[in-house]
Amino acid sequence: MNKICLLIVIIFFTGCSSTKNIAEKNNVNLVELENSAESAYMAGHLDMAEGLYRKLLKNKDNYAPAWFRLGNIYTRSGRLDAGVSAYQRCLQLDQQHTKAWYNLAITRMRQSTDILIEAQKHVDPNSKAKKQMDDLFLELMRLQTGQSKAGT
Repeated sequence: MNKICLLIVIIFFTGCSSTKNIAEKNNVNLVELENSAESAYMAGHLDMAEGLYRKLLKNKDNYAPAWFRLGNIYTRSGRLDAGVSAYQRCLQLDQQHTKAWYNLAITRMRQSTDILIEAQKHVDPNSKAKKQMDDLFLELMRLQTGQSKAGT
């Protein structure tokens, strides 16, 4: 009976220590994963970086910097809706992330520009609405390109 109790105690402690080692190994892997994702991102390998950030977020969904980077990747690759979602998730986790606020605003401005381009196909070219949309489009383009107004 004593041998059985001793065996149970040994198995219990062995299980606890191996659980700890797995957790430590995962932490190292997450750090390595983040470093790899960041390296790919900085090198401009956005497809690779996206996959690595997504894998990182599967293990650490509440990590705002990874959501921010995904927002950048999605926006740079023209997936504006996904970019908005990623920036919003980042901001849910970290409301003080000023770059995410700024990039969200810029991405929304790009979406507005795309809407105005699509509207041009469907609006009477002689209507007052067309003139208003043209003016808004020009103003959005000016803001996005950093050009100042004529005469200022």
